[in-house]
Amino acid sequence: MFQIPLTRNFSYKPSYRTQQHHYRTRYVTFKVEGFWSESSGKVCMVGTGIGYSKKGDSPNFDVVFKLNNVFNSNNSITSLISGSLMSLSSEKDESHYFEPISLMMFPKANYSYTLLDSKEAENEFTFGSDDSQKGLSLNSDVMNFCSYPLSRAIRRLQLEFTHECNSSKNCSPISGSSSQLPYMMSLKGVECSHDNKHRLRVMMRFSNVSDYWIDKGFNPKTMLVGEGWWNEKKNALFVVACHFIDMTHVGDCSIRLRLSFPSIWSINNTDSIVGQIWSNKNSNDQDYFKTIRFRNFEDDQVGYRASKYEYSQLERVEKSCPTHKPVKNKGRRFPYVYSYDMRFDMLVRESNRRVAWGYSSPLSVGDQVYELDSMSNFTAEPPSPSVIVDDGTSLFNISYKIAIYANSTLDERNSVFNLSSYRVKISAEGVYDARTGFLCMIGCRDLPLNIGTPIAGSVDCEILVKFQFPSLDTKGGSYIKGSIESTRKKSDPLYFKSLELSSAAIYSETAKKAVWRMDMEIIMVLISTTLTCFFVGLQLYHVKKHPNVLPFISIIMMSILTLNHMIPLVLNFEALLAQNPNNKNFVFGYVGWLEVNEITVRLITMVAFLLQFRLLQLTWSSRKTNESEKRLWIAERKATYVTFPLYAAGLLIALLLKLKKDGYTVTSVYHQHDSSWESIKSYGGLVLDGFLLPQVILNLVSNMKENVLSCSFYFGTTFVRLLPHAYDLYRTRNYARLSDGSYFYADPNADFYSTTWDIVIPLGGILFAIIIYLQQRFGANFVLPHRFRGSKVYEKVSMVTESEAEI
Repeated sequence: MFQIPLTRNFSYKPSYRTQQHHYRTRYVTFKVEGFWSESSGKVCMVGTGIGYSKKGDSPNFDVVFKLNNVFNSNNSITSLISGSLMSLSSEKDESHYFEPISLMMFPKANYSYTLLDSKEAENEFTFGSDDSQKGLSLNSDVMNFCSYPLSRAIRRLQLEFTHECNSSKNCSPISGSSSQLPYMMSLKGVECSHDNKHRLRVMMRFSNVSDYWIDKGFNPKTMLVGEGWWNEKKNALFVVACHFIDMTHVGDCSIRLRLSFPSIWSINNTDSIVGQIWSNKNSNDQDYFKTIRFRNFEDDQVGYRASKYEYSQLERVEKSCPTHKPVKNKGRRFPYVYSYDMRFDMLVRESNRRVAWGYSSPLSVGDQVYELDSMSNFTAEPPSPSVIVDDGTSLFNISYKIAIYANSTLDERNSVFNLSSYRVKISAEGVYDARTGFLCMIGCRDLPLNIGTPIAGSVDCEILVKFQFPSLDTKGGSYIKGSIESTRKKSDPLYFKSLELSSAAIYSETAKKAVWRMDMEIIMVLISTTLTCFFVGLQLYHVKKHPNVLPFISIIMMSILTLNHMIPLVLNFEALLAQNPNNKNFVFGYVGWLEVNEITVRLITMVAFLLQFRLLQLTWSSRKTNESEKRLWIAERKATYVTFPLYAAGLLIALLLKLKKDGYTVTSVYHQHDSSWESIKSYGGLVLDGFLLPQVILNLVSNMKENVLSCSFYFGTTFVRLLPHAYDLYRTRNYARLSDGSYFYADPNADFYSTTWDIVIPLGGILFAIIIYLQQRFGANFVLPHRFRGSKVYEKVSMVTESEAEI
């Protein structure tokens, strides 16, 4: 039984806007049986296959499967197993017929390594080697070229050509290729032996695009096949590669490949994998090509890292970077040089335009190379104090790897992307001052050819990189600010405009506090929503005992409170329907119990909504069509005439205040002006905080003297509405401001939150509650001056038994 993949290519654009190609694969499974001739090495089998047609049905495919050269001995790299898969159905039967498929297989049984036995082949690999920088050894017990993650890393290797290479002539290892040089190479271990010689068979694919899936498909014209072995003396992989002559034969094994893992990194070499490809033919031969260097593409995880970093630009750093004196007696703390806080993503602006995004990641502190763990701090312990520049243990030698990706193609002459299609890679080294959080480095960027293919060893090191880290003690929104500048003259072809960098500073210490804060906020949401249910239940009990007060409850107030619970339920339901489990973004990691508590909050909110809606329904139905109730509708209408203009004026003032606040806010790539919708949402929270205003106005218009609202309801609900502002005062002084998506309670987008508003709004809410208390005890007009008090009082509404509220 075997499977034939049916591959369909499609593309998508991920978050970083770099177009990638992926493959959606379907399979047709064949079950065949037949005979194998040992003398001729031929196989012939027949059977059926099951697949899916365009119509969606599952037709059967009757096939014949043939193989040639299937021997059980003397299998070598020069002999391939060829074959075919043909349909036995007629061409007229379109649903079952398919064109013949040619097949090629590598022999596996009793395979004989023939290219590695020659000592001449081993001597050829001394070419281009540098024994002074011996590579890292291969831990065969853990890593090999046929297992993850090393096999994944060698599938994307970036090629680098010499300065003379402007076309594929005498530069490309692929015979008969187009004029364009290949950009990427993929190595795949077809089979790895587990003997002491560490031998393997490899397949090499070349491509013009930086695709994750360049090893998909089969094209002999862009492929090589070879044999390799790991040389323990030089800690390098040696490969002898051959061309495909046709689908059944391999020949011209004149290509050599050497791959190693550098043990020492520097500003000019920060790659985990490096190597060379060359031909052993004479330069006059038409198949000869110049030596090609390669390295691992971008930052693919390899599993190996250098053991040491060598600095070469520290003298230039001392001349180019000013010494910042720390502010005395401030007690400010800045990120620890060995912490994960030193790694950050960033947005890039050029000439006040957002042009790119990128990341900055430390490579070493002192001469010791580090690898950042994705969950916490550096995986290694801090090195000895010898890496510190001065005796004050505040200045640290540090190196970085910086990558910048363009949002769109920039054709400007002085743009940093003028020599690159979409990516700029910068290696930098310098000094970090832990007293001030200032990082200053000299950087080197890779330079490609005009056609976009990198040049081996060609870099621009006239770059100055600066970063200023905010203090760990900053409570408000803080950002890492930086710049990348070219120190060349503007007339220089390699000069580029300065780049402004910005990154939200979410430190590890801040993130840990934020997780605790979110846990606490969820608990507060549960408590607040439960208290709301309790206070509304007390009001329902109150109107059941005193049904005559129902007509005098403000419908506007009840509607506001009901919408307060209904809108979150509707929005959460829509979010649940639109939720994509494959597209979740968690800033602080996935915490399963948060979802459980979120469901609990929704259930309690649903209960609160139903109770509040029941109270609104009882209030509405209590307004009968007799004369007394008509007067109450008139009073409600008059109260509306007063309430809505107040709300409209308040909304206008709120929008003006928001605009004024945004005008004084320092703009950055992360800061966006609040939209009108966000301002309306904030004002909606303010209206909810003053939910008693419609009842106060209705009482004044109707001149009522009744205990319409229970004391526990209006004081309790006021307490629930004002508690977030008291909490915000505490939060502002104890937690740093983070993205709005991390707030579960007292969300700044849902109300007005600031030191001033957190004082003014509670005072206003308490004032309304006191006014209601005075109105229900001494009369609605008691709060007015004597000359404005009227004498007209509505009669008590006699309620018949049938109209009594049923709870």
